[in-house]
Amino acid sequence: MVVVMASMTGTLSRRRRFAAVLVGGFSGTLARYSLSILVQGWLGKAWPYDILLVNVTGAFLLALITTLADETFLVGPTRRLFLNVGFTGAYTTFSSFALGEVLLVQKAQLLPALLYLLLTISCGILAILLGDLLGQQLVSRLSRRREVAMTRPRKAAAFPEQQSSCKGRKGAFWR
Repeated sequence: MVVVMASMTGTLSRRRRFAAVLVGGFSGTLARYSLSILVQGWLGKAWPYDILLVNVTGAFLLALITTLADETFLVGPTRRLFLNVGFTGAYTTFSSFALGEVLLVQKAQLLPALLYLLLTISCGILAILLGDLLGQQLVSRLSRRREVAMTRPRKAAAFPEQQSSCKGRKGAFWR
């Protein structure tokens, strides 16, 4: 990640890098807050369901975005800063995970605290693996489509009136 960030510093202006992180962080914060309110309203506040869901989905997104950024042109340097550093950096947080764990222990809910710890770590790792797998499948699918498109011969117009003298516009309709 450090190598990627170092290589981006030469291609993006400092203002553009900061703006990407700022807007991504703002968006990630709002997404996290909205999801937390929704989950807490649905499942309650007795157990940190919202933090678990946010951190697991954030791990999935981080792996997916990183794979797409490393393997394709779909996620360039600005989008990568926006999504990985800004959005997922603000969306997920270790401090909320640690706080949820400590609050459960302080309430003497040791079994739920242990369950929360194990679920967060195991589901986070599983989400990373699934995000990477999905990213690899998307990259593979895009590569196959590109190869097929490049090997297909282009068809010539069957009728001369189908050829247009207008650049970028085909057919008699656009003449």
